[in-house]
Amino acid sequence: MMHCKKTIGIRQFDVPGLIRGDRKAFEVVYLDLFDMLFHLANSYVRDHEVSRELVQDSFLKLWEVRESLQHQSNISNFLYTLTKNRCLNFLKQQEVIARNTKEYLLPELLYAQESLNDFPDQFSDIEELMLRLEAAIEQLPPDVKKTFILHRFDGLTYSQISKQLGISPKTVEARISKGLKLLRGDLKDYFPLIHLLWLVPY
Repeated sequence: MMHCKKTIGIRQFDVPGLIRGDRKAFEVVYLDLFDMLFHLANSYVRDHEVSRELVQDSFLKLWEVRESLQHQSNISNFLYTLTKNRCLNFLKQQEVIARNTKEYLLPELLYAQESLNDFPDQFSDIEELMLRLEAAIEQLPPDVKKTFILHRFDGLTYSQISKQLGISPKTVEARISKGLKLLRGDLKDYFPLIHLLWLVPY
């Protein structure tokens, strides 16, 4: 489930503290941004473990280069760019494997790369969109909202959701479809970026 903060705009982190190696300053950045960057990565990589590793690598890089940062550095954009580039590199590696093995996933990998390349350069644009998504999800009917979150954010299959909620797979499918339809309507002004928000069926 999403855990992004209810604040739009550039976050004010303790950059001087981060430059000095203050682990508390680093922890604040990590806790504040990890979830959103993870969801960004996973929307393209489609693998929770790989996505987590890519984002963790981005934070490790931030820690390694902290002394070269400027006091006015935009930490959110820095990590966003690192994560985006790591996702692209991973997708390109998968593309090479798919080409060599003639895997059917090649078109999906190419589409994911193209979409990610077209992404906004500013983290704040993504953040605002994520917050609008969270607000839209909160307005979904309770049963639809719960089912949608279990599938799109917790990664459960229709079968797993069916067992957990005690409903049929067909009911799960109907709720997901209804959720997608409602969210597309609420977020129609942001359709060019809608793929970020996992609103396109897998």
